[in-house]
Amino acid sequence: MRISQVGLSIALLATVAALAAAQPTSASSPANRGMPSAVKAPDYGTASLTHVRVSAMEFSPLNTNLSGDWYPGPGRTRYPSLYLGSWEGPFHLPGGALLKRVELDYCDTNASGHHVQLNVLECDNQGQGCSPIGAQLVSTSNGCAFVADDTLNYRVDAYHHLYSLEVDFTADDGTVALASVILSYQLDVSPAPATASFADVPTSDPAFQYVEALVSSGITAGCGSGNYCPDAPLTRRQMAVFLSKALGLNWAGF
Repeated sequence: MRISQVGLSIALLATVAALAAAQPTSASSPANRGMPSAVKAPDYGTASLTHVRVSAMEFSPLNTNLSGDWYPGPGRTRYPSLYLGSWEGPFHLPGGALLKRVELDYCDTNASGHHVQLNVLECDNQGQGCSPIGAQLVSTSNGCAFVADDTLNYRVDAYHHLYSLEVDFTADDGTVALASVILSYQLDVSPAPATASFADVPTSDPAFQYVEALVSSGITAGCGSGNYCPDAPLTRRQMAVFLSKALGLNWAGF
């Protein structure tokens, strides 16, 4: 079978998106909580959200003199013995991804208006000059539940910024506890540049954005002489190069 390079470019994107969307769901799937369905985190494809959960056990005190000890709450939740300091958690998102949603999972039975609060922080590369991404999430006194912000569309820039999950407690008696934080992100195709890399794929070409994404990713360098040869047939050998580079395939067992 022989197909054009533009055809493969589009078919490749469609294939990996379909693979990502075909992940199985279960009774505990986020789909049953009003969230986009995605159980197994896809490392490729643009059709689904990938969900990364940061458990309470991954948080540590920013200032050990103010945060006290980390005590077990209901189930696998945790709360501090002092509530004057912040607890910080890691931000496990790849650079270039779009942060679309943040969820705070908690247990809160405090009747006096004392809650657990979450901020997602963007800092400079030294961890200073931090500012929040999106709104602060605050628990309510309704037991074990979650609160989320699904209005985000933030592009992660892991080269220029350090990111952190900051959790603050306003009670230290076990009535408010952290379970986890969920970060939901989406992969997408790079925006089209202003100028074309190939003379035969101008900015007006329907596949221009996708061809430029392949070039930017190092998947193709064209067919020579400044051209991409978009309508030239593609051999199975060339297809193997495209797919292996696009998906980062390897043959080793590690």
